[in-house]
Amino acid sequence: MMKRTAVVYGVCIMLLMSMILRLCWVGLGGGSLQAMSGQSRYTLQVGSTRGGIYDCNMQPLVNREYREVSAVVPSAQTLAVLSAVGEEEKKTLRTLMENGKPFLYQGELQQTEGITTYRLPIRYTDSTACHIIGYLDGMGQGISGIEAAFESLLRQQGENYSVSCSVDAVGHAIDGQMWAAPQSDSLGGVVLSIDRSFQQLAEQALADGDVEAGAAVVMDIWSGEIKAMASLPIYDPNNVALALQKDDGGLLNRALCAYNVGSAFKLAVAAAALEEGVSPETCFSCTGSIVVDGTRFHCHNLAGHGNIDMNEAMNHSCNIYFIELARSLGAEPIRKMAVRLGFGSAIPLADGIAAVSGSLASSEELQGGELANFSFGQGRLTATPLQLAVMTAAIANGGEKLSPQLVLGTTEDGLTLAEKYPRYASAEVMSVQTSETLRAMMVQVVEEGSGANAAPAVGGAGGKTASAQTGRADPSGKELVHAWFVGFYPARTPRWAVVVLCEGGGSGGDVAAPVFRQICSSIADLGYVASDLNIP
Repeated sequence: MMKRTAVVYGVCIMLLMSMILRLCWVGLGGGSLQAMSGQSRYTLQVGSTRGGIYDCNMQPLVNREYREVSAVVPSAQTLAVLSAVGEEEKKTLRTLMENGKPFLYQGELQQTEGITTYRLPIRYTDSTACHIIGYLDGMGQGISGIEAAFESLLRQQGENYSVSCSVDAVGHAIDGQMWAAPQSDSLGGVVLSIDRSFQQLAEQALADGDVEAGAAVVMDIWSGEIKAMASLPIYDPNNVALALQKDDGGLLNRALCAYNVGSAFKLAVAAAALEEGVSPETCFSCTGSIVVDGTRFHCHNLAGHGNIDMNEAMNHSCNIYFIELARSLGAEPIRKMAVRLGFGSAIPLADGIAAVSGSLASSEELQGGELANFSFGQGRLTATPLQLAVMTAAIANGGEKLSPQLVLGTTEDGLTLAEKYPRYASAEVMSVQTSETLRAMMVQVVEEGSGANAAPAVGGAGGKTASAQTGRADPSGKELVHAWFVGFYPARTPRWAVVVLCEGGGSGGDVAAPVFRQICSSIADLGYVASDLNIP
């Protein structure tokens, strides 16, 4: 039995030793060397870019600043760059290099074999035009504004950057070799009609006017191009979650939202009357109030303006005069003019971006007291700041209604406009004579009437104040009244229609008019010479 046990034990020992010898041969022989020589490729994702969004001067509205990211393949050559960095960075880099695997370093390193530095754009560096541009979700997809409207194009125009190198079986870089995709110096994308300088001055004017919520629009009266479309409050596109936590509607583009219009609509009523052949010298008597169908309507001047003509009524924004004018005309001519000017119709600007239609009562509804309210922009009438800019531009340019344009086209290199989008059709909505008469009235409003606070430093302007009742109350129980000012600049050779809305601001002449004045004065400060403004 002992001999048999010894034999079995000996056989087991021999088998075990055979296995050990085999493992040693594999570990030291050709099998291991063959495994070590078999290389694989390791790819390191550096970052990505997204197509640009540019203003009308090809100035970027996004991707305005950059950050450096260096892709490093550890080797003797890359180890040499440690001498050029600070002590804290040196510790970080040494630890990463000793790990032996390719890595990313947030910053720029001295270029050598095995190191490639990329300049990656920072998408948003401020909140300029944030309501127009929109924002991205966590996956980098456009959620609102131009980012969403041109999601496919902007994604296609972007690039993904990565580097590759050979690694051994445990993932360590071999020979410091790297294959890096070259970086493009320019990005294609979308070109807007917005002028970044105009956008900034409009936003600044609203902020300086202590406007908590409101909007400002600047539109070229000859082309329909929107040069600025500001909305307050703004939000940080890098922190949309914070805006969602607030209850101030910061994500809303108020320039595209509908509001009670108020006395700015008197321009449309006057246009309808003039087109119907009513003389601007036609007089009505204002005693301070009037009763229509059992409802008493008041003028802001409770003592009344007396016997006044259309020029004086516009100058002093007399409600009673326009009630009497509307009653003499009837609802249909006024409503037709409103429709021709764009009231009651949405304004498309891009895929998913449009000014809402607002509300416009039917001719059947505009009877009695409803017509009286309609005559000075109250009641069921609502409109957007952009719609009022369209009306103002038509008055200022000789009677042509233009469709606003926000997107000029696309670019392939961020330097030139490659594909220019056609402008929308325009239509004549009033005669040149009517336009000139209204322009003269609006200039008088600024020079002598309720719009005195809107007079810019140079060039003069024409405009109309409005204080629109909403029928709603603020937390203190006081009725919310929106402050408006609509106008054109400069006075004698108009170029821009400018509309200002201050939510709950109260008096258009006291609150919105100074914002208008700052916008126009800032436009002059941009470098337009005296001859451009027709100034001696």
